[in-house]
Order: sequence, then C-alpha cells, then structure tokens
Amino acid sequence: MAEQRENYRGREIIVRSGEDALTATEGRGPEGLELFIEGEKVFMVRNAAGAFIASGLAFDPQPSPMDLAKKIIDSKQAGE
Repeated sequence: MAEQRENYRGREIIVRSGEDALTATEGRGPEGLELFIEGEKVFMVRNAAGAFIASGLAFDPQPSPMDLAKKIIDSKQAGE
C-alpha cells in the first residue's frame, strides 16, 4: 500500500506508507504509516495487539488506520 484515499462523511482521509510518506522516518507512525484527515496529520501508534490508537484521543483501538480515521470523524461530527 503506497497511498490509500477515501472520502468519508465529506472528509478526505489519506493513509500513506513507504516512499509516499512525506516526513522523515522518525516522524512516521507504526510501520512507516501516516494518517491525514482533511490534510491534518494524526499521530498514531500500534498497540501490542496490533490495533491502532490516535495519540491524545480516547478511542477504542481500531484494526486499521482507515477505521481509526472514521472513528475520529464520527466523534468530531457528534460533537458539532
């Protein structure tokens, strides 16, 4: 997977990995993955079970960066 894009509830989600990731290796998330929602980078980590967690946000771990992004969008829309 080099770059995966999806529009969800009117918001653009981008997951980048490998050579398509824009930042230096130290700035990448787990396994060199980067997650962006509407152009804003979301810092994420992978827990011991292999699920993804967004730093600074209290969500249940999600099985993929895309699922994590959808959870963040749902939460923000519920709060609006």
